[in-house]
Amino acid sequence: MHAGTLLLVNALLAALASALFFALYLGHPRVKRQPGVLWWGMSYAAFATGFGLLFLPAFHVIFPGLQLIGNLSIDAGAVLALLAANLYLERSRRRLWVLVPVVMIALTEAGLVLVEGENLRHMVILGGALTALLTVATGAAFWQCKDEAQRPVARLAAIFHFLWAAMLLVRIGWWIAQPAEFAGKDPTSTFGLLSRIVLTWVITPALLWMLTRKLDAELIRHASQDPLTGVANRRVMWEEGQGRIAASHARGAPVAALMIDVDHFKSINDRWGHEGGDHVLIAIANTLSRHIREKDILARVGGEEFMVLLHDAEASAANEAAERLRQAVEKKTITLPSGETLHCTVSIGYCLSTGKEQSWRDVVVAADQALYAAKQAGRNRVVGAGD
Repeated sequence: MHAGTLLLVNALLAALASALFFALYLGHPRVKRQPGVLWWGMSYAAFATGFGLLFLPAFHVIFPGLQLIGNLSIDAGAVLALLAANLYLERSRRRLWVLVPVVMIALTEAGLVLVEGENLRHMVILGGALTALLTVATGAAFWQCKDEAQRPVARLAAIFHFLWAAMLLVRIGWWIAQPAEFAGKDPTSTFGLLSRIVLTWVITPALLWMLTRKLDAELIRHASQDPLTGVANRRVMWEEGQGRIAASHARGAPVAALMIDVDHFKSINDRWGHEGGDHVLIAIANTLSRHIREKDILARVGGEEFMVLLHDAEASAANEAAERLRQAVEKKTITLPSGETLHCTVSIGYCLSTGKEQSWRDVVVAADQALYAAKQAGRNRVVGAGD
């Protein structure tokens, strides 16, 4: 519990955390896409430097401004931690307005030291206020995390940031309550340094946990999402289709599958190239996704083929849904990267599951045959299996 020992432990713990983040950033290709991790490494490096400088008097290394430089290094670590959190959580730069009062406090602290020397009372009050402000802002960033996969861990990190800020305020309050001429040693340093150890010990694993959840969510998304259009992929559609067909057998409610093909897509690629074709596919996917129900599923199952799985749909409802989608695409004006505009149409074939003996494969084959019939009949139309 000796202040010098706690300074050393803080420095070593921060250095270890910094090394962890730098190693992850430099050694993991997917982590390199997360610049916040690099900034967390720099943040903890600044903390380690600050605590290391404050520990130098134990080795009889003392020079003018030592305490100020050490404290400003710790303050820089808190600033970098806020920037890292905002980068990692992809928050707007406007949320960094807190840096304005932080800079003003830092300049006031430095000015006072230059005028009156290292006044411990003033340095603790101003430095504590600066760090508390940054800590609350960082905690607020974590608390407002929008990613559901990371939010529980982010809020745990936020709570410990708020607790650390509260401890800083307690320390500031103690110093404010002391007489102005108080010039003894800082009896609150042990309390503050021990609190900082606890914060680093909790926050570093929490940040690593958040990063793990984010990378896991990316893997799941890549495995279930079409990389071009962002809708579900074929694997998801087949898993959902088989599951819903099995469930429909138990409750006797039909499931409908719609096969959708973009008409004359080859001519679009031939005229505007693959970039134009990709742009068309993205626009059509967005249009289709806006015109299906929340419980229905849209997937891209081929080059220019999409599929919609309708939940609990009767024949009339399936036909209406297919016609609604066809009209939505027909009315959509697509603007290409070149500035040119075009209208596309789609052909749709659909099939309903009709009995316990019908499998998901049977439904898909029947819907595909209905799609072929729609294209043979002139395209830009809806045909149901058996029509």
